[in-house]
Amino acid sequence: MSKLIRLLRDKSGSGSVDFAFAFPVLITLMLGTIQLGMYLQASSTLQHALGEGIRYAKVYPDATTTEVLDEVRSEMPAMDLDKISRLGFVRGTSNGAAFGRITIAYRLEPMIPLVPVPPITISETKTAYLPS
Repeated sequence: MSKLIRLLRDKSGSGSVDFAFAFPVLITLMLGTIQLGMYLQASSTLQHALGEGIRYAKVYPDATTTEVLDEVRSEMPAMDLDKISRLGFVRGTSNGAAFGRITIAYRLEPMIPLVPVPPITISETKTAYLPS
């Protein structure tokens, strides 16, 4: 009986057990934070690139669609351009005013090891009135 009581009172190794329970939660929080940061960075870069593209279309009203889209691509230096699934520029009129609309869709690969997760698609659109 004294061996059982001594075993139950022994606290050596309890820190390792606590760490084993806390470690997966800590890793999950860290990976989630990194993934959120990657998403916010990509979204912000896309918004900036669209803003520069629509600004280019305003400054150069005779610019072709290809020139505007090339400007958008040039404003995304840290992004993998092969992951752009849709990029388009449309000119039109609304209530007699000319406008331009740029749309982009980007595939962001999640950074979650050992778990097959489909890519996240980030879609952004920017519309602005253009000079006539």
